[in-house]
Amino acid sequence: IPSPAFLDDVLQPARLPEVNHLSIPLLQAALALAAAVHGAPHSRLDIVAPNENRIAAGTLKGNLLDVSLEVRSGTWFAYGPGQPAVSTLAFGEKGKPLQTPGPLIRVKAGTRIHARVSNTAGKTLVVHGLSARRVAAMDTLVIPSGEVRDATFTADEAGTFYYWASTEGESFNDRIFDDGRLSGALIVDSAGATPRPDRVFVVQWYMPGKDKAGAPDNLNGFFTFNGLPWPQSERLSFAQGDSVHWRMINTTPDVHPLHLHGFYFRVTARGDMQRDTAYWRAQERMGVTELLAGGTTADISWLADRPGGWVFHCHLNWHVVPNPTLGAGLKKSDARLKELFATSVDDDDHASHAMANHAEKGMGGLLIAVTIKPKAAWRPYTGQRERLRLYIKTDSLPADTARRFGYVLARGTEMPTEQAVQWPGPTIVLHKGEPTSIWVINQTKEPSQVHWHGLEVDSYYDGVAGLSSNGDKVSPMIMPRDSFEVTVTPPRAGSFMYHTHINDLRQQSHGLYGAIVVLDAGQTWNPATDLIFQVSANVTDDAILNGSATPPEMTLHVGQAYRMRLMNISLDEWDGQLWLVAKDGRSGHWTAMAKDGFDLPPWQRTSVLARQAVSIGETYDFQTTFAAPGEYELQGRDGAGAIFAHQVIHVVK
Repeated sequence: IPSPAFLDDVLQPARLPEVNHLSIPLLQAALALAAAVHGAPHSRLDIVAPNENRIAAGTLKGNLLDVSLEVRSGTWFAYGPGQPAVSTLAFGEKGKPLQTPGPLIRVKAGTRIHARVSNTAGKTLVVHGLSARRVAAMDTLVIPSGEVRDATFTADEAGTFYYWASTEGESFNDRIFDDGRLSGALIVDSAGATPRPDRVFVVQWYMPGKDKAGAPDNLNGFFTFNGLPWPQSERLSFAQGDSVHWRMINTTPDVHPLHLHGFYFRVTARGDMQRDTAYWRAQERMGVTELLAGGTTADISWLADRPGGWVFHCHLNWHVVPNPTLGAGLKKSDARLKELFATSVDDDDHASHAMANHAEKGMGGLLIAVTIKPKAAWRPYTGQRERLRLYIKTDSLPADTARRFGYVLARGTEMPTEQAVQWPGPTIVLHKGEPTSIWVINQTKEPSQVHWHGLEVDSYYDGVAGLSSNGDKVSPMIMPRDSFEVTVTPPRAGSFMYHTHINDLRQQSHGLYGAIVVLDAGQTWNPATDLIFQVSANVTDDAILNGSATPPEMTLHVGQAYRMRLMNISLDEWDGQLWLVAKDGRSGHWTAMAKDGFDLPPWQRTSVLARQAVSIGETYDFQTTFAAPGEYELQGRDGAGAIFAHQVIHVVK
């Protein structure tokens, strides 16, 4: 049996260049055995392993689950073995490796759970969530350092839940430093049915400490799915035609508008630590983006009906930026900010080598890659298509720190006019069922790529360079003076968006985004009655509406039905709201028509007060008719109700 000193040497980053995270449990077992034989301190030898939430903890005997947990400090290789590591508190089963998130507790409803928690964290521990749910207030465990406490309760409510702990009694929202990994999933399946196959994903947050101003160092923090950030996070694989069911648990105090590329998912339940509401069929809704607020949960299901390489990620752009360095290489906040907004080319008009592997180096944090294997009979469409050309342009000098980007659209053989780029980009109008080719032509000095947000395109054209793929065809970056043909046949009419998926913070805030309107076959778009209101960000990351804080005034008419397409493609205005307000302050009414381009069923098309929360990556369609002349505003508001933009609307006869 090797000595702990030998194993410590083996575990040095320089000695682990080829070890992946699947080897960590074996290393942990060797360390535990070495500790037992040689008498070495167990805490010094602990590695915190990522937990994929596939194996339930504890021992089930009859109707009683006995599970012994402990909290202690360990070494977390967040970027995988061979990379810098950090020390963190974590849960583990007694006598077993530490895990982040903590061990999965999974039982059927009605099961009695006896949980024993040992505290070797060196601080008083407060554990929440190890309790029955049908109670006015759930019990907590307060465990002094070095002591053990027990909780016995009945899993009395089926649903997606979690447990969490803090040191010294911090609230859920303040638990962002060393105890930010002290969370675990608690899943209660229905008693009378066999659980369908699903996966559980727990969102966590790593924060290295405080910045020089004493505030949490967000710029050097990152988020994880099941204990790993992208590109270390799990790569999922399905067969074409598989039905996929996920349980999402946000154990952070931050928010995450979670977006699935290429597919709609059905939201089947929403909840939090204590309550989980399973929707009945008429309540369920379809979407491509779902906002997961701090401490909340969601169950989603989707059909993997098209092959290729796809991604599921948080659409709050700051949560998927390249991961920061750790340890001694940690950057100061201003240096980190400059790094994230840096241009991707040099002054000689050559693409930077740093962008050569954008999928691995250009993104991080909350992202999971999904591969769907094709059926043998699957073939892409190869017939005739409508032709469009989308030019990526810039009208600023290369040395301009506020370089302005934008799109110009041309149809068929027409040549684009030499016009200044505009925010947002031109509205792209497509038709349901019409095969279309869009040549994207990059006339800037920076690599770029276009993601067709919400459209059910073939994966190769989805716009995530290095990941979007069909077979051995992998989507490239569109290099300067190069082009890329996108093919799409929209299967439904609706409201969608397009935007860059390269160097997002810089390129998107500088203008590379726009709206897509898909009409029914034969329908003509009338921009006078079909109105787009798109929230985005400017170069200083301020929220704007239709490219400005004060977009041009518009005139509408009494008795005319208007479709209002509300969109949010900002960098971080996750709690954005759009209100239709009369001059005297009264809100109008509108009728809900669609969410994320998916038509609502008739029973969900209700007339509501014209105030709609639109998170990043979401679109909503409403219909309204003005009954009398008057002055109105379409206001963009933040979560606190403050107006960040407003567009004046004159209603006349």
